[in-house]
Amino acid sequence: MKTSLFTVLLFGVFIIIITTIFLLSFELIFRLGQKLMEKSNALEDEIIQRQEAQNQAETSLKERELLLQEIHHRVKNNLQIISSLLRLQSHHLGDPKIEAILNDSRSRIGAMSLIHKTLYKPTNLASVSFHDYINELALQLFDFYAVDPNRITLATDLESISLNIETATPCGLIINELVTNALKYAFPENRKGLISVVLKRNDQGSGYLLRISDNGVGLPAGLDIRHIESLGLSLAVNLAEKQLQGQVDISRNQGTTFDITFQEIGYPQRL
Repeated sequence: MKTSLFTVLLFGVFIIIITTIFLLSFELIFRLGQKLMEKSNALEDEIIQRQEAQNQAETSLKERELLLQEIHHRVKNNLQIISSLLRLQSHHLGDPKIEAILNDSRSRIGAMSLIHKTLYKPTNLASVSFHDYINELALQLFDFYAVDPNRITLATDLESISLNIETATPCGLIINELVTNALKYAFPENRKGLISVVLKRNDQGSGYLLRISDNGVGLPAGLDIRHIESLGLSLAVNLAEKQLQGQVDISRNQGTTFDITFQEIGYPQRL
C-alpha cells in the first residue's frame, strides 16, 4: 500500500515537473516568437521606409532629368529665335558685308543650338555624342552656305566619343569656324575639293585629337593665325588654346591642316 502511494506521488511529481518544463518552454518559445515578430515587423517597416526613400529619390531624379531637358529645349529655342532675328535684320540692311557678318554669327549660334538639341535627348543629359554631332553640324553648314556636295565633299573619321557640355561647346564652335572657313575660302572659283574631320583619342591615351583639313588653296604664306583680322580663325585658335587649354598645330602642305590636341574640361565648381 505504501509502495503504491509512493509510486502515485512520484508519478504526480513527475507530471508536475513535466508540466512545468512544458509551460516554461512554451513561455520561452512564445517570448522568442514575440521578439522574432517584433524584429520582423521592424525589418518590414525599414524595408518599406527604404522603398519609399528609393521611390522618392527616383522621382526626384526623374524630375531633375525633365527639368534639364526643358532647360536645354528652351535654350535651343531661344538660340533659334536669335538666329531668326539676325536673319530678318540682315535682309533689311541691304549691305552684303554686314549680311555676311550676321550670317557667320547665325552659323555660330546654330552650332551652339545643335549642342543643346543633342543634350535634350533623354539619354544625353550630361554629355554630347560627337560622332553624331559632327555629322549633323557638317550637314547643317553645307546647307547653311548652300554648298554643292558634289563640288566639295566631306570625309570623317570619328571615334565614339562623348564630351561634357563644358568641353563640347568650345569644341563645337572650333569645328564650326574651321569647316566654315574651308567652305568659304579654300575652294575659290568653283574648285572641287575635300574637307576632312577627324576626332579620336590621342596616341598617349589621355585627351583627344581634333584634326580638320582641306586640300584647297591653303593659307597665305607667312600668315600668323594668332595675329589675324579674321574673326573665325582667331576665335578657333583662342577657344582651342585658352578655353580648352589645348595645343594648335598647323600644316600648310597640300592645303591646310589644323591639329588640335586637348583634354576634357572638368566641371567647374559654381556658387
